[in-house]
Amino acid sequence: MDTHPVVTVDRNSTEAERQTALQQIYTQVLERQPYESERKALAKFEKDFLKGKLGVRHFIGELVLSSVYLNSFYHDCSNLKFVEWSFKHILGRALRDNEEIAKYMNLLMMEGVAAFFHELLGSEEYRKAFGSFTIPYARDVKFYDSPRNYLQTNLLTHEHVGQRGKIVPMIYWQKLGLDCETGSCVMPEEMQHNPDAMSHSVHSAADRQQALAQIYTQLLERQPYASERHEIAHLEEDFLSGKLDVRHFLGELVMSNLYLDSFYRDSSNLKFMEFSFKHLLGRTLHNKEEISIYTDVLTKQGVSAFFHKIFDSEEYRQAFGCHTIPYARDVKFHDSPRNYLQSDLVQHEHAGQRGKAVPSLYWQELGMNCETGTCVMPDANTKQHFPEPTKTQEPVSRSLNEEIEELLQMLQNSDARQVLQSMNEKQRSLLRNLAK
Repeated sequence: MDTHPVVTVDRNSTEAERQTALQQIYTQVLERQPYESERKALAKFEKDFLKGKLGVRHFIGELVLSSVYLNSFYHDCSNLKFVEWSFKHILGRALRDNEEIAKYMNLLMMEGVAAFFHELLGSEEYRKAFGSFTIPYARDVKFYDSPRNYLQTNLLTHEHVGQRGKIVPMIYWQKLGLDCETGSCVMPEEMQHNPDAMSHSVHSAADRQQALAQIYTQLLERQPYASERHEIAHLEEDFLSGKLDVRHFLGELVMSNLYLDSFYRDSSNLKFMEFSFKHLLGRTLHNKEEISIYTDVLTKQGVSAFFHKIFDSEEYRQAFGCHTIPYARDVKFHDSPRNYLQSDLVQHEHAGQRGKAVPSLYWQELGMNCETGTCVMPDANTKQHFPEPTKTQEPVSRSLNEEIEELLQMLQNSDARQVLQSMNEKQRSLLRNLAK
C-alpha cells in the first residue's frame, strides 16, 4: 500500500505551509480540488484555517458537513457506500467488520450525519492516529486486523470518486463478484444466465421509476393508495435518487406501517410468514423444519429480526442480490411436487383472497374452503358429517382401531378382487385413506 508523508499544521505553521496543507486536505477528503463554483461555500472555513483560527481536525469537521462534501459523497449515494468513503477520508482505512458496519450505520440512520462525523473525528483511533493538527492519510498494514481488510483498504485507497459507483460498497461488490470498474456494477455471472433475474434487475436511473411499480406489485400485491404515499415518500425519493438499492428499499418497505398493516397486524403469524416468503423469496415455506426456525425467530426476536434473517440468507443473496426485485421462481427451487403446487397456489393468491388466518399448507390439509376470504369447514351446513354423540358410542380411537384391524384381516385373503367386492363404502374409504 502507498503511504504518505505525515503533514502536520500547528500554530507555528506559516500561511504558505497552510496553503499547501489546504490542497492536501482537499485531495484527501474531496479526492480533488474544489471547483470555482464551490469556493463560496468553503470561503469562510478556508479563511479561518489560513489565519490559524481552525486546526486541521476542526477544518475537516466543517468541510465534511458542507454542501461540497455531502453533494459528492452522501446525497446520491447509498448509506453504506457513504460510510465506506468517510472511513477512507477521515480514518485512512476501510471498514473492518460487520460489527463496525452495524455500529456506524445505526448511528447514521438514528442520529444523522453530524453525529456520525462527530463520532469519527472524536474517536480514540482518530486522536491517536492524527490528533488535531495532522492531515489524515492512508495508513500502513499494521493498522489492519486481517490480510483481507488490508487488501480492501488498499483497493479503496486507489479508488477515484465515482469510479466504482455510488451504490454498492466495495466490501459487497467483491463478495458478490460484481464488476464495478466503470461506475455501474454488473451482475454476477450466474445471474447473467438467468433471464428471470435479468428482467427483474435494476441498475440505471432510468430503470428505477418502472421498478418502483414492479416492487409494489410484488410486495404489496397492489400499488399504494394516495393516502399511503406520504409515509413512504422519503423511501421512494431515496430509491429513485439511487441512495437505496433494491434490497435496502425492500428492507425499509417491509418494516413500514403500509406493509405491516396489510400482512402482519391482522394475520396469524404463520400466514404472515407465508406472505413474506412469497413476497421476498418468491416461494412458499418448504417444510415444518423451516416453519419452526422462522416461527422461533419471529415470536422470540420480533419482525425486524425475522426480515433480517430472510434478507441476510444465502438463498436471497444468490437469487436476487442487491439489485434484483424478487419474483416467483421456477420449480427447480422447490424440494417436492407438493411444495411446488403450494407455491404455485400462493403466487396466484391475491391479498385477503383466502383469509389472513389459515395458511395455504393447512387449509389444503384440512379440506377447508377459503376462496371467499373466510375459511369454512367442508359441508359445514350439513349434519350428516357431524353426528351427535350418544352415550353408548365408543371412543373414536377404539372404534377406528377395530375397523383397521378388521380390514387388515380381510386383506390377508389371497383373492383381492373378492375382498374388494365384499367391502362396504366405509371400508373402501378407510382403505383409500390408509393408502395415501
